[in-house]
Amino acid sequence: MSFSLISASVLAVSLMQNADQVVDGAMQADRDFAAYAAEHGIAEGFRYYAADDARLIQPDIDDIVGPDAIQASRQGASGMLHWEPRGGYAGEAGDFAVTYGDWSYHADGNRETAPVATGNYVSVWRLQDEGWRYVLDTGVSNSPPADAPAAE
Repeated sequence: MSFSLISASVLAVSLMQNADQVVDGAMQADRDFAAYAAEHGIAEGFRYYAADDARLIQPDIDDIVGPDAIQASRQGASGMLHWEPRGGYAGEAGDFAVTYGDWSYHADGNRETAPVATGNYVSVWRLQDEGWRYVLDTGVSNSPPADAPAAE
């Protein structure tokens, strides 16, 4: 085996391990974000974990940009929005990551009751001096089950 092949193999393993560590860090930040929002409220959670240039992308409205605008867009949100990452990807430099997962909304604020809405999300994270902060967040709602009662 040539030296360059061995070096390339070692570098590839090192990058994979680094990428795994970066994804683990971003996923932990995502979990911490969910816990913070559960404890301090949805609006405050989305403000606290937002980067200065954070952007929310939602259907049928313009992007919401910046922590203060994001917080204002969530003001008055009651209940509990819960989410959990399922996986992620990392950039090679170690300061950029993407997480994705599932969310549920519990209007009564109790995660033990059936959610009134569920869906999936994607968050893009950047590592900053204060830790991981999201720069982009978006999600989709799942269709209600076919046997769900019709809304009145």
